[in-house]
Amino acid sequence: EHGMDDVLCNSMLLTEGWDCPAVDCIVILRPTKVRSLYQQMVGRGMRLFPGKENLLLLDFLWLTERHDLCRPASLVAKDANIAAMMDENLRNDEEMDILEAEEEAERDVLREREEALARELAAMRSKKKKLVDPIQYALSIAAEDLTSYAPTFPWEMGPPSEKQLVFLENRGILPDTVENAGLASLLIDRLKRRQEEGLATPKQIRCLERYGFRRVGTWQFDAASALISRLAMNHWRVPQGMTPSVYVP
Repeated sequence: EHGMDDVLCNSMLLTEGWDCPAVDCIVILRPTKVRSLYQQMVGRGMRLFPGKENLLLLDFLWLTERHDLCRPASLVAKDANIAAMMDENLRNDEEMDILEAEEEAERDVLREREEALARELAAMRSKKKKLVDPIQYALSIAAEDLTSYAPTFPWEMGPPSEKQLVFLENRGILPDTVENAGLASLLIDRLKRRQEEGLATPKQIRCLERYGFRRVGTWQFDAASALISRLAMNHWRVPQGMTPSVYVP
């Protein structure tokens, strides 16, 4: 501070609260994921001082690729997404007023969020089309214990676990309407037992019932698979002369 030393090294000591305006070179050798800490370290050399024209920042860890220093957008934007959009708008139009850039950025971010939500909802609808509702599945396989299930024990009344929901979805069951752990457990047991017995899967049942085939839940896996292959080879049309409502494999 008194001009006696040219270089000062420190480790986690002078990152904030130390004021020496004459500093005109900062060498960053400490990695950090925290933007505010990075700004504090660089800020040690951003004070005004007579004869000091700029700051030389030596960033050997490429932290500038991860963190931004404070920009005008950061001071007025409501969140980081809007600030990033403001920076982009200001780069594209250097004469744009900062408040105008903020308004445009808010509209752009809102539009992007709405579009992302619309894509997510469309993906969810598409996923649901490929899955079978648990009640529909229970009716298809004539499982009265599933259609009339009511939890008895406390653990059965609790919500299904993430592991149960993932298992059901992977097996073709729509997990959204499985309200408790007991029903999830019963469905999983039934799916496993039917697989061991070589019976049709939920996805096979859903596919064939859309064409009007009945009691597909009682079919063997191989029979359902063979008919689906036959439909596919016929451009997903029911073969001529076949009546789905009375068809028996």
